[in-house]
Amino acid sequence: MQPGISGQPWCKRCNCSRKIASGFIKCLLWMLIIPSLSFARDLDIDIKGTSIERLMQVNVTTVSRWEEDLQSSAAAVYVLTRETIHRSHVTSVPEALRLVPGVQVAKVDANKWAVSIRGFNSRASNKLLVLIDGRSVYDPLFTGVLWEARDVTLDEIERIEVVRGPGGTLWGTNAVNGVINIITRHARDTQGVKMSVGAGTEERANAGIRYGWQPGNNIHARVYADGFERDTGFSTAGSHDDSQMARAGFRADWDVSADDRVMFKVDAFDGKFGTGMGDNFQDLEHQGQSFIARWDRDRTDGSQTTLQFWYDRFSFNNVSPDFGEDRDTYDIEAQHAFRAGDVHHIVFGAGYRSTSDDISIDLPPVSIEPESRQDDLYNLFLQDEISLAEHIRLILGVKVERNDYSGTEWQPNARIAWTPNKDSSVWGAISRAVRSPSRLESDIKAQPLLSGNPDFDSEKLLAYEAGYRSRLTENVWMDAAVFYNVYRKLFSIENRVVDNKLRGTTAGVEIAASWQASSAMSCDIAYTYLNMDIKTEADGTDEARAALTEDSDPRHQVVLRGTWTPFNKIEVDALFRYVDELRALDVPSYLTADLGVDWRPRKGLVVSAVAQNLLDSHHPEQSDVPATVPRASSNEVQRGYYLKASWEF
Repeated sequence: MQPGISGQPWCKRCNCSRKIASGFIKCLLWMLIIPSLSFARDLDIDIKGTSIERLMQVNVTTVSRWEEDLQSSAAAVYVLTRETIHRSHVTSVPEALRLVPGVQVAKVDANKWAVSIRGFNSRASNKLLVLIDGRSVYDPLFTGVLWEARDVTLDEIERIEVVRGPGGTLWGTNAVNGVINIITRHARDTQGVKMSVGAGTEERANAGIRYGWQPGNNIHARVYADGFERDTGFSTAGSHDDSQMARAGFRADWDVSADDRVMFKVDAFDGKFGTGMGDNFQDLEHQGQSFIARWDRDRTDGSQTTLQFWYDRFSFNNVSPDFGEDRDTYDIEAQHAFRAGDVHHIVFGAGYRSTSDDISIDLPPVSIEPESRQDDLYNLFLQDEISLAEHIRLILGVKVERNDYSGTEWQPNARIAWTPNKDSSVWGAISRAVRSPSRLESDIKAQPLLSGNPDFDSEKLLAYEAGYRSRLTENVWMDAAVFYNVYRKLFSIENRVVDNKLRGTTAGVEIAASWQASSAMSCDIAYTYLNMDIKTEADGTDEARAALTEDSDPRHQVVLRGTWTPFNKIEVDALFRYVDELRALDVPSYLTADLGVDWRPRKGLVVSAVAQNLLDSHHPEQSDVPATVPRASSNEVQRGYYLKASWEF
């Protein structure tokens, strides 16, 4: 047994010191509950403007593609606001996503992430669609999101909307288990100058600057640039997973008239990310540029029209062995929403996407044929929200897509919502979604080890969901969701050929609750239960992959976050997380704690001191290697401290 930092033995299952864990929990309870006794009179005041009231007023757009209040949404949706992200003291989007129930987040090493919703987590999680201001960052080669390259400057984010469950009807293929929509701030809200600088043990150095101005009447703009350098993680074999990145961007928002708005946005990044251990290491290079233009028209009759175009250029280069990807993607889509009488709220739209790649690989016998390829995607969608009664809505929708791999795909859904009052809602849904084949699954050649399959079909999901959302008291809010998912034609390898011979089911419970203890204190808790049952088809043989898929996600997760503002200029935030074991990857369960303090000595100036992963010096969270494969060492997350100062004027 390995000693903990307190000198006591680690708990075998949760990989933490019992004494320190107990002490942290007591400290958190003391911070949240005991001081609230002295503020008992605050519980009698009208809490309008506190966290619960603000939560009840949050609007979302990802569920229905038009703005609606979160409280009555007919889906399992969670919103990370700008305030929540700031007070969590995270340094990346994946870290912020740890706060969301139903989301699995783990560090593969110090710079790479595995992020999924409702299971199937891995470095290339292929059943999750991620959008940045409506631009998809799903990579068709790797079937997933390379989070180290696609991360977003946190100060640019207005909110992150996380929809757990299928979103294919509105957002298309690969929105199988959920959609993460990162929405950046309007340029009007970022006027003036903001500078920040920080340093720490793991977050070695970071700095950023932003300038916003008004170039004309009803026009607001901003430019920004930032960068960071992060340290390696822990490995007994010697880890080389450090990273550096530089980012820059521009955004302009123009209120053309009372009805019309136009937005332009340009971003670019360049980064290096180390990988490997011991003498076997290298730097992976990522570069990218993107452009978005969007026109919105909101008429006084309630109708809304949106036309959006985006372009994305992404380059990935692995120097030795030589393996790289250059990809250009163009996308245009249009949608219109309107009310037909008092009963129907209809949204429909169409889109076209073209993506072309150039794959270079020098790793015999591995090759990709053809090395260059262009793929086109066409889609049409329609959704009707029908008011059946004063408090009951029925939502029916369907999306049809045509892609170059699996042909035409249909993704329908039916939802029903009952909102008996402004504080409570009940909803249920049945949805179908698909995950389209990837470039590698279709075109990889690695004989005699593996061969791609041009006839590889899309993976299929039929999902059943239900949820309840309520403000239980003046200062307590909760959101609960349950689901049962049935998967067909999951990825497998049969006789060294890519195939669709796995199937399975997943079931789970997701609960989030918020408690406004007083005007100065609040507590959020999130709990996730996930059960997976993956099997081979009757004629399938890939039992090893079925077992690996089934046991690579935690069955239980708990997140407890407390915020306390003892004085006007001081904010204290604590975060506690428990993640269950990953049996297939030989990753034990773990308990972590973060603590952050903000000091605001003057208007616009914030000084932060943060400690992360306090309960142990290092622990593993994910592995690229199954437990059945011997490995000399693993990459582990280390305890870290950092200081940061930002000044806005």
